[in-house]
This record gives sequence, C-alpha cells and structure tokens, in this order.
Amino acid sequence: MVERAEEIYQVLINAGITEEEIYQEIKEKETEFQGFLTKQAILYLIAKDHGVSVISKGNNDILNHIAEDLIDYNDFSIPIASVTENMSNIVIAGKINNIFPNRKFKRKDGTIGSVGSFEICDQSECIKIVLWDDGTKVMENSYFRKGEIVQVISGYSKKGINDNLEIHIGRNGKLILAPKNLILPKVVKSEKIETGLQSAFKKKKVDNKESWTIQNLLEKEGFIKFISGIVQKDIFKEITLKNGEKTFLLKLNLSDDSSSIRVNIWGVKAVELFKKIKDGDHVKLTNLVIKLNSYSNEKEFNTTKSSNIEVI
Repeated sequence: MVERAEEIYQVLINAGITEEEIYQEIKEKETEFQGFLTKQAILYLIAKDHGVSVISKGNNDILNHIAEDLIDYNDFSIPIASVTENMSNIVIAGKINNIFPNRKFKRKDGTIGSVGSFEICDQSECIKIVLWDDGTKVMENSYFRKGEIVQVISGYSKKGINDNLEIHIGRNGKLILAPKNLILPKVVKSEKIETGLQSAFKKKKVDNKESWTIQNLLEKEGFIKFISGIVQKDIFKEITLKNGEKTFLLKLNLSDDSSSIRVNIWGVKAVELFKKIKDGDHVKLTNLVIKLNSYSNEKEFNTTKSSNIEVI
C-alpha cells in the first residue's frame, strides 16, 4: 500500500510543482513547526498553500487521515515511571499486562455509566489505565488483549484505590490500539519519580537552595519538577489541532550559565505569557516534560496543564 505522504507528493508533482520546490518548502515547514508535524502533514500544508486539492476519486479525502497526524505524539511520550499525581495531557505507551472486568454504575441523575480498566507496562514500570463510558468500547475489540501495545493520548493522573497512581482517559483523551510508527521513549534507569523529583541529576547550590542546571537536564528525559533561567521569546503562532480547534504555541529560549534549551508553551498559557514575559526576564518553570525533538535532534521542554512559569 502506497504511503499517503507519497500520494500527496505525487499530487504536487502532477500539479506542476518541481521536486526542488517541494524539497525547499518541506525544509521551511520543518523549521517553522520545529518537528511538531509529520511528513504527510507538512506535504498537506504545502498542497494547501498552492491551492492543490488532495481529494482523489475512489478514495477518502486524505485530509481526514492527516487530521490525526498534525501533531507527532511520539515527541511528547514519556516513560510510565515519569508519571506523577495530578499530571495532565499525558502521552504514554506500553503493553497490556492485565485486563479487568468492565462494570456499570448509576449516576446521581439516574443515568447509567460504565467504567473499564487495564494495566500496561513499559521498560520502566506498570500503571492502571481507566476508561469511561463510550471509551470502554475499545476493550471489546478482538485485538484488545494481553501483550498488545497501546498508546494513551491526553490522559490525566490521579490516585485510585489504595492510593495507587492511575491514568484516566477523559472526554478529550483517546486510546490508540496497536499504534503505527510508535517510538517508545528512552528509559533513564534508577530515576523513578515518586514525590517531587527523585533523580540522579547533578546538583549545585544557588543561594543555599538546590537546583538543576540546563546542561545536566540535557542528558535526561521525562518529568522535571522545576528549572530556572533567563528567557528570550522566539516564536508565537496559532496552530490548528487534529480536531480542527485552534490553539497557540509560544516558543521560548531558556538559558543559564551552563547551556540553553527550547521551551514550548501551549494554549491560553501561551497567550498569557507572551504578554507577560519580556526578553531577559529571570523565570522559574515547574512541572515540565523534557523530550528529544526527532526533527532537530535537540532536547526541548514541553509544558502541560499543571506547568507554571513565574518571573522571579
């Protein structure tokens, strides 16, 4: 089966756009979006810029397929061991280890709801995943079985029975069964995060307080409790998400005496901070995720709903 990216590429060629032009525009889009778009999404945007339709007879509109790929979730995936309480927008993946029976319950308004759960494991740890109502239907799929790989998109963490940590998939989240092109995040051994940040990061003393340098963090991946440095605004733009909704992305450069790193801030926080932060401000950032950007091959910080940035 021909990959959809190749299909769009051929449509562009047939429309009279040269290979040199396509190559140059791909590079420009990669630079503009800093690795957040897949190749087929970039090609779709190029087609849109040129007014070229990607609808072909006898096939579904390629746009319907690309909508799921506007953001490469591999760039946001973290090891299970990096999950802590009250995190949101969690992206993780693992193999199904245990499946628990679904159950029905009655809400206060008299309606009937359903809840299902199962356990997944990666190289770092295992965790319980909880699904609600229509979300439980995926568990009826014949391929939903022990040993199968699943990917959780936009989950949130909370304490469950016996204070065990769980990841819930709400209305805005989803579960992908047997995801294609999945890249499991690297696991940093002996850095399981339980309360706050327990790690082997090299520490230094600043004003009698412990902190972590950016250079130290460049060697790590996963959840970061806090970091501080000097910021400079880089890019602020509006982005269309996979569901058609608009959001905002603010890119900052954070630096200290040791090194510098890109910080990606999403949503309303991006707008608020764009107005609030000035170049040269000394800021403290909390509850971040550090990941390798597969396009630039550089580490980046990404904020979640529980992240906070304050000028100090």
